[in-house]
Amino acid sequence: MSTRHEPVQIGAPPGRLSDWAITPLHFNGFAGLPTTKDAGVRSPVFGRFGHQWTVTMFPGGAADSGDGYVYVDLSLVNWTEAEIEVEFKYIIKHPNGVEDISKASDKLLKFSPKGSDVDGDVGPAQWYKNFHLRSALLNYLVDGTLIVEVHMRTNKPGQKPAPFVPGNPTLQNMLKDFGNEETADVKFEVGGAVKSATGRPKQDQTSMSTFHAHHYALRLNAPALADMCNPGDVSAPTAINNIQPATFKDMLYYCYGGKISEDNLRQNAKEIIEAADRFGAVNLKLEAEACYVDTVDLTLDNIIGVVTYADSKNLALLKERCMDFLSSANKMEVARKVSFDDMPSRLVKDLMVALARGETKSSAPGDLDMMRVSQLRQLAHDKGLGVDGSREMLIASIKDNGEEGGETES
Repeated sequence: MSTRHEPVQIGAPPGRLSDWAITPLHFNGFAGLPTTKDAGVRSPVFGRFGHQWTVTMFPGGAADSGDGYVYVDLSLVNWTEAEIEVEFKYIIKHPNGVEDISKASDKLLKFSPKGSDVDGDVGPAQWYKNFHLRSALLNYLVDGTLIVEVHMRTNKPGQKPAPFVPGNPTLQNMLKDFGNEETADVKFEVGGAVKSATGRPKQDQTSMSTFHAHHYALRLNAPALADMCNPGDVSAPTAINNIQPATFKDMLYYCYGGKISEDNLRQNAKEIIEAADRFGAVNLKLEAEACYVDTVDLTLDNIIGVVTYADSKNLALLKERCMDFLSSANKMEVARKVSFDDMPSRLVKDLMVALARGETKSSAPGDLDMMRVSQLRQLAHDKGLGVDGSREMLIASIKDNGEEGGETES
């Protein structure tokens, strides 16, 4: 019989370091600092991690620096009578955004107590000899000042490595059960006639495909589909027409917690929107809508068709995108090329909001009428309200909930 003890740590285990502490040091009048070797300029003492520190700059290099080009040396010194391990780096930023100059220790280095002797690579100070050419640093001055940022981090005090605890397995277990015929309690036959998102026949017939599922997953994530079947109906499959089997499979996969790839969303956004809207998978509908909004190419020729489609499926984000397009377009071009006879009159209010938003640089905090759809959805979601609705529905729902909203950016 054997007994396993706590592991013995040699050095600092990963993941236990503190955040970086950044100290900007301003070496004023850098160009006039002496360039004699070993002539140092020491910073005032500053405190970090319960220790006192200084940085000494040698504008002409240290005594044992090489001859030839003049290099600047830097030395970080521990002035506390206790040792500490610190990882550090120096960063000098160009005032016009040119590439930074930086040097890093890339690991924890031990600083021995103040006044202690140097033992190999360990001592109260850690040097960067030949840090950088002085002539190059002259191009990094800000009003004659060289600003050296000192970044430092160390072990978090009194912290043990976190014990390994496996995460909640629910999502992974659900995905493992996706399509499991042995445990499934509902069955679907999918195929037959399929129409496109515009209602026109996409193809006369698709091959029939069989899908097995679990009613609880549908009840939670696609309630309209769950209402079409009953648990235990595996012997009498539910027929689902007017949808591509691949799209139906994607929606089922999403109901089990699966992630539909971005490429798939982009290529089949409208089909996925149709399926999600039909079967009540609200979050999937909004995700596909957001992808479609990013990819749709709006023109004055197709704008009415797109906005009418958005209205028919209650796609508030897509409607907002269309109204933003109209409000920013040349008004005379819109008047000449766009016929508003086919646009639902209720969308005029959305157009007015888009125009008002373009004329107003900022809106009062909590002004629901000027909020964007994503802001309204976020606010409704935070209150536990439904998010699948028009701007007017979202605003009314939030107001009925008793709040006018919080501070937002317009």
